[in-house]
Amino acid sequence: MSKRKVILRADGNQKIGMGHFVRTLALGEMLKNDFYCVYATQKPTDYQKREVNDVCKEIIELPDNLSHFIQFLDYLEGNEIVVLDNYYFDTDYQQEIKNKGCKLVCIDDMHDKHYLADVVINHAEGLNENDFSREGYTKLFRGLNYALLRSPFFETRDHLQQKDIDLLIGIGGTDSMDDYKKVVFEILELKSRFRIGVIIANSKRGEINKRATTNMQIFNDLTASEIADLMNRSSFGLFPSSTMAIEAIATRLPFATGYFIENQKYIYDGIIKNEIGIPLDSFINLNKKEIHSIMSQMINNNDNKNEMIKNSIRFLDKNSPTRLKKVFKELASN
Repeated sequence: MSKRKVILRADGNQKIGMGHFVRTLALGEMLKNDFYCVYATQKPTDYQKREVNDVCKEIIELPDNLSHFIQFLDYLEGNEIVVLDNYYFDTDYQQEIKNKGCKLVCIDDMHDKHYLADVVINHAEGLNENDFSREGYTKLFRGLNYALLRSPFFETRDHLQQKDIDLLIGIGGTDSMDDYKKVVFEILELKSRFRIGVIIANSKRGEINKRATTNMQIFNDLTASEIADLMNRSSFGLFPSSTMAIEAIATRLPFATGYFIENQKYIYDGIIKNEIGIPLDSFINLNKKEIHSIMSQMINNNDNKNEMIKNSIRFLDKNSPTRLKKVFKELASN
């Protein structure tokens, strides 16, 4: 019996970052043994092609202009399960896909549109059903126990092992991170005694190199396994409220977090409400003195860090691959 086709539709580039691309590919990794997975994306880089080829059977290369909407619809035959992950897939576009006869899954951050999808996945903690505008048949799967992470972050690791990095900082590749990068640069200018690790997209490495110090290591173009290993070797982290913060929760790394764009606010609110991370609010408002005080207190505060680890275990149990496979199997059977 042939496997049901799942088409994962998401984009990633320097303008919007790689978050949508990576988390949708993580979903494909969870499903690949039970479904025939295809990835559709605009103008993929060599890196993206390599990542997709490790998970999916096919890649659909779409143009980086508005014709990608129509070209993707033309590809559909009507018997597929389609997964959409980006803000520009609005209600009308959902209707176009439903009209084809496809089952539809939407990965959501903003709950800012009406959903016609059969399934909506939102891994922010703390949202309730009334926060979503949806059809009566639309099923919601919410919270960190539906986290879309790559397999190394679900592995059991010894978070009590010896740490050789005091502060691990994550910087993505998007151009919209100026306020966050300002915070990072102020930390680096403190020239503290802390052993600092910086995970950064290759395109941004030059900006960090100018501020490099002897107590700092720079890491770029890492695999998921390498990022998980770095988090396990670190004592404390600083991340925006994005996929990287959720990866830190899964690896049980205590961290401070803030937001620099609106779609991160809901993940941020869930992390702070449940005391999984230290709140920094908007990165626009932080100054050097505040940063140094927070980092100095937290890196050496084992009681607070242990409490964050307990909360991370309580809210993210690492069983989301099992849950999500069940969601898709039920969808395929209907």
